[in-house]
Amino acid sequence: MPSPKAKDVPYRVQVVISPDQEYFREIVLGVRHYGFETGRLAFTDRWLPHESRSLARLVRRDGVRGIVAALHTPAEERRFAALGVPVVNVSNSMRVPRLPVVTQDDVAVGRLAAAHLRECGCRGFGYWGQTGRSYSEQRWVGFREGLGQAKVARAGSPTGERPERMFARMREWLAGLERPAGVFAAMDSYALVLLRAAREAGWRVPEDVAVLGAGDDDFFVEMENVPLSSIRLPSREIGYNAARLLDRMITGGDATTHESIHLPTATLRMRRSTEVSSLDDPAVARALRLIKERPGVRVRELTMETGLSRTGLQARFKRALGRGMLEEIMRVRMALARELLEKSDAKLEAVAERSGFASLQRFSAQFAKAEWISPGRWRARLRMR
Repeated sequence: MPSPKAKDVPYRVQVVISPDQEYFREIVLGVRHYGFETGRLAFTDRWLPHESRSLARLVRRDGVRGIVAALHTPAEERRFAALGVPVVNVSNSMRVPRLPVVTQDDVAVGRLAAAHLRECGCRGFGYWGQTGRSYSEQRWVGFREGLGQAKVARAGSPTGERPERMFARMREWLAGLERPAGVFAAMDSYALVLLRAAREAGWRVPEDVAVLGAGDDDFFVEMENVPLSSIRLPSREIGYNAARLLDRMITGGDATTHESIHLPTATLRMRRSTEVSSLDDPAVARALRLIKERPGVRVRELTMETGLSRTGLQARFKRALGRGMLEEIMRVRMALARELLEKSDAKLEAVAERSGFASLQRFSAQFAKAEWISPGRWRARLRMR
């Protein structure tokens, strides 16, 4: 395909994403925001299900120059790859995709889940995923890595499993976990069923089992009597970056690039389903309280407060949480900074100071390293929602 000329801007594009989940609805909004913000993309009317049998005809009819789509299977991917226009996929379901994918870093999602459940003081751990899906496999890898030498039970559901069968298997699986248990579900929908299975088995949530989901769907997290802790995925940012990548592909006349982007910007939203902390190590528990109460605290202060050497306290942190003191200090600072950016109108200098950073420059550098964008732009993206 020849490279488009400047006069072709804005390029006519199509978004093929089912809006049945909040995650994908947010992706669509991110795609459209890029088009409206830059003026480089114009969106054709959505393709209705009954007319989607011949995609090539629709591409010709609407003059489509590129597509952002959620393609979950190789068969779907082959249909879109054959159209001869750039296509960017926003589904991380396939293990070996042929088309470029923009999604979250699912290994990092798993590590974040592991860190949180370890901090809850759980002794037994479990992971419930979706069999045959890349995102689920990657979250498992991160979860397993984040738990180090801890024993982890793993189970999952195949696509199309009968709800009653899944529920029965979850009850049986939970019974084999050591209490207090920490369970990470690859999706909020699985986490909700796990909550119900645990409660019907007589387990207290979160005292006997802490349950964590992924997706942070506003509808699902408040569905049960115990609100669900969940990892919020960067769906709006995924859509924005998918549109930007599609723009580059159209401009360069390259419909076959295999570039993929995995955004490391997931954040954890804690609610009552994991609101428990029962660390066995009193020195680590004391240090954690200090880190949360005084985000600007330094390692030297932690050692003085606990009466331990730096080496000794570091070893106990690693044993209890799977991460060191500096990692924990930075994790708490960044979580507080995100909360302040999202929920307050404080200036960036004030956010940096209240989050424990010595300077705005240091804060901005650390934030950009973690989120790939500046704190100011991150806040601006949130306000788009």
